[in-house]
Amino acid sequence: MRKTPSRPGAVERGPLATLVTAGLVTWFGVTVLSQHPQPLFDRFRRYDITGLLIGNWRFFAPEPAQHDFHVLHRVLTADGEQTPWAETTEIPKRHWRQVVWFPERRQDKAVFDICADLIVHLGQPHIELTKTTAFEVLRDFVELTVRREYAGDRLPKGFQFVIARSAGYDESHDPDYLLVSPFVPMKEGQPA
Repeated sequence: MRKTPSRPGAVERGPLATLVTAGLVTWFGVTVLSQHPQPLFDRFRRYDITGLLIGNWRFFAPEPAQHDFHVLHRVLTADGEQTPWAETTEIPKRHWRQVVWFPERRQDKAVFDICADLIVHLGQPHIELTKTTAFEVLRDFVELTVRREYAGDRLPKGFQFVIARSAGYDESHDPDYLLVSPFVPMKEGQPA
């Protein structure tokens, strides 16, 4: 039997290299298919017991957010005066650097998730809202903000906060006020 001469510079592949190439091509194809929003393609993920081999890089959630949450607070000063509502968190203005570096987004996302969790609990009558972890975290966050505002001054008697939902940058719609907290008394020292 005569050996066929190979092309100059051609690399002969063995069965192992062919098998590895086929495996990588299959893995890539399954990963690409798993990005499709149709739940039918999610079945490939059940074979990934680590949850790491088939990535999930969908750019949008199944139901993307269509609104923003705003947290506002007012304070009962030590003199007994009630202040007007003020924004606890402000949505930062967009800058070009945020395409690459946007650490402030973490706080916005945390506030959004906490508010979304509280809103889910609003419709459940058997849950005492003020005892939920989300409420306590938001209450403590507002208290820290109030303490920063009044640093060096007399500590207010307490505060109250509200969660409002808006259409984001679309200012043609009035915000919906979803939750008004009970009055939260403040004590000297660090927040609870």
